[in-house]
Amino acid sequence: MTAPWRLIVEACEDGASNMAVDEAILEDYDRDPRPAPTLRLYGWRPAALSLGRSQRAAGSHDPAALARAGADLVRRPTGGSTVFHEFERTYAVIGTLGEPPFSGGVVDTYQRIAGAVGSGLRRLGVPAVASGRARRVGRDATGACFTRTGTWEIEAEGRKLVGAAQARRRRAFLQHGSIPTRMDARRLGEIIGTVVDGARFIDLTDAAGREVGDDELDHALIAGFEDLFGARLIANALLEREALRAAELRCWKYDSMAWTFDGTIGEREARWGPVASRSR
Repeated sequence: MTAPWRLIVEACEDGASNMAVDEAILEDYDRDPRPAPTLRLYGWRPAALSLGRSQRAAGSHDPAALARAGADLVRRPTGGSTVFHEFERTYAVIGTLGEPPFSGGVVDTYQRIAGAVGSGLRRLGVPAVASGRARRVGRDATGACFTRTGTWEIEAEGRKLVGAAQARRRRAFLQHGSIPTRMDARRLGEIIGTVVDGARFIDLTDAAGREVGDDELDHALIAGFEDLFGARLIANALLEREALRAAELRCWKYDSMAWTFDGTIGEREARWGPVASRSR
């Protein structure tokens, strides 16, 4: 019998808190592998521009435009490129590597999660399709995630709808997925400081032909994961040790300029952070 997944559904948090929670769960799985994954669903308030783990901050955005929008800047623990999180739901899947249902490699993990997300979106009337290969449309002059479709990301009507990126440790992985309910190409272009072609992506409202509320989207995604993985998702909360670790990570890592702008842990942060995390 498939072990039940843990489900964590939250409203909105700031970018630093969201990333700290996801990494705290990842660390806990890496230290103490579990038979069942966690699915976390959440939003962002205030809006935030997130950078991929190894992405250069310089040239990735217009600081003045970001400030005018009242948006934060944060760096994800996962890879990929720039994502502007404003009107969206984000999913995070954290699980143990080398064990069912994620006993395959990186591509297999992307493919299986894409299947679950696509299944959930189709319940909303969205013609969601998982792209089996990376696809670019025209010349891409930006570092924005939604200007191109990666392998096993979700498209609708031939345009990108859901972006995804992973972080992997020795025994565990974290996959992020961004599902914009509304996205404006002009506003995105102002934030990242370049013209963005809105024909390359589509938001959930346009893909569904109607507005979809957060609760409705959450329920559809949960059903998609239960269907694809044949498991029950049981609502629960963070473990006490995960919550404590998330608070630590937010303070000494995700709120630090060294991490946000350079993707490194500065000397000051290293003095505050646990010894085991100084190299990450």
